[in-house]
Amino acid sequence: MAGRKAISEIDRFMEKVHKTETGCWLWKAYRMKNGYGFFRTPAKNELAHRASYRIFIGPLDKRDVMHACDNPTCVNPEHLSLGTRKENMQDAKKKMRIRFGESHGRAKLTNEQVEFAKIAPGLQREIAEILGVSQGHISYIRSMNQGHRAKNVNWA
Repeated sequence: MAGRKAISEIDRFMEKVHKTETGCWLWKAYRMKNGYGFFRTPAKNELAHRASYRIFIGPLDKRDVMHACDNPTCVNPEHLSLGTRKENMQDAKKKMRIRFGESHGRAKLTNEQVEFAKIAPGLQREIAEILGVSQGHISYIRSMNQGHRAKNVNWA
């Protein structure tokens, strides 16, 4: 009985990659709506960029695999690095890849209302009632403001 020739994981992976002139390796196989691809291994389905990092760079841990090129379809290991979730989100925010503040689809307050909540005199529950949010929301805004002020982060 003739069996199929075993193909290495690297070869299987590279069959699903299109190398571009820009340096990105675009994932041609299954991708989610957000552009991130999946690579099937005997053990599990793995995000393609995480598989690329594991195959070409080394072991993964719980940190995120970040894209220097900001292309979720890219699996070029030269474009990938490990970072904490916080570092990944800060990078995405800095590069305007995620919405935040009043431009976020689930924002309950405008930027102007948030600024008001930070400095308005009175009880948090009174300010919350004026703005139509919970007291906990105002508490969160004020605690974040204190934390960022202490770290000298510019909110502008």
